[in-house]
Amino acid sequence: MATVTLKNLSKQYDGAESKALQDLSLHIEDGEFLVLVGPSGCGKSTALKMLGGLENATGGEVWIGDQMVNDFASRDRDIAMVFQSYALYPHMSVFDNIAFPLQIAKTPKAEIEKRVLAVAETLQLEQHLQRKPGHLSGGQRQRVAMGRAIIRRPSVFLMDEPLSNLDAKLRVKMRAEVAQIQRKLNVTTVYVTHDQVEAMTMGDRVALMRDGVLQQVAPPDVMYHDPANTFVAAFIGSPAMNLFHTKLVREGDTFKVLLGDQSLTVTDAALSKYDGLADLDGDDVIVGLRPEDLEDATLLPDHPKDQRISAPVQLLESLGSDHMAHVAVNAKQVNVDTDDDTGLSDLDLKDASATCICRFSSQSRTKTGDTAQIAVACDRLHFFHPVTGTALRKS
Repeated sequence: MATVTLKNLSKQYDGAESKALQDLSLHIEDGEFLVLVGPSGCGKSTALKMLGGLENATGGEVWIGDQMVNDFASRDRDIAMVFQSYALYPHMSVFDNIAFPLQIAKTPKAEIEKRVLAVAETLQLEQHLQRKPGHLSGGQRQRVAMGRAIIRRPSVFLMDEPLSNLDAKLRVKMRAEVAQIQRKLNVTTVYVTHDQVEAMTMGDRVALMRDGVLQQVAPPDVMYHDPANTFVAAFIGSPAMNLFHTKLVREGDTFKVLLGDQSLTVTDAALSKYDGLADLDGDDVIVGLRPEDLEDATLLPDHPKDQRISAPVQLLESLGSDHMAHVAVNAKQVNVDTDDDTGLSDLDLKDASATCICRFSSQSRTKTGDTAQIAVACDRLHFFHPVTGTALRKS
């Protein structure tokens, strides 16, 4: 096992105007499961390939343990890779597919058999060792591909979207299995995915990237509850965080955020978390509200009146356990899915009417067309700079 350190790692392809990866610095602890996540083209797979020796870095350093491995061939880095494609040999049995790296290394047959059986037990493949890959399910084939990596006993596992070819139900099952296997083996693992649910459920830490730049690296719950900027806030979470242009005003010792013609009191808890608000009065800010922090106020009769808004319900989606209420609010929405320098763009709605998604309890009796009274968990409001999109914190 080993630590992995990337120092100011950069990559620019010949003829490209911009870098595919820009000054990526990460330190991954021995035995840690780190997930690199982000939209297509953000640089996550490029970073993994440079770590694995499949791409040369334009700048920066790659360290595995106490060795800088920039000039090492992939086979000399003591890593094992699992890819989206299983790359199994169809004419070989499961046993031989798993054993192949040891056979190439001319490991004694007795040792090969011992290690293959141990790996097969870990991956629950004991009953399939004599089968060919064509007779296995997608999940079983992926476990065989993992077995071929595990049997080498590498210092580092690199996984590039290994579950992408599986159907949705099998992906849920396999991501739990992959996480359990990694924790059992306790091998340093770097896992690439574009699926934020995979990232949040599997990783010890998550590193979110955009346009070749690292946006935030943190444990999943920290990234969800304390996003560094609007891109992180919008990318992590399903449904995404609601983001609106608002104005912050001070009334004596109290701060209020104006959401159209309505206002919400900013609690002491929110002011403490976003300490950059204390210096503002009458300034434009971006406010973020998670759907689960917006509840049907009829179910919370004691919720403070100054922490409620009303809005007409445009659409109600029943999910059984809860209802997703799409309501119209008189505020200008923020779009972070743009390619401009800041990642922020107004929707330029003439009537400044935007949709806000609320996660109501299944006990709610609100219907489409109603004007809902919405209780806002103002302790959990999020605040960002109106131009840069960064969280309004001094520290």
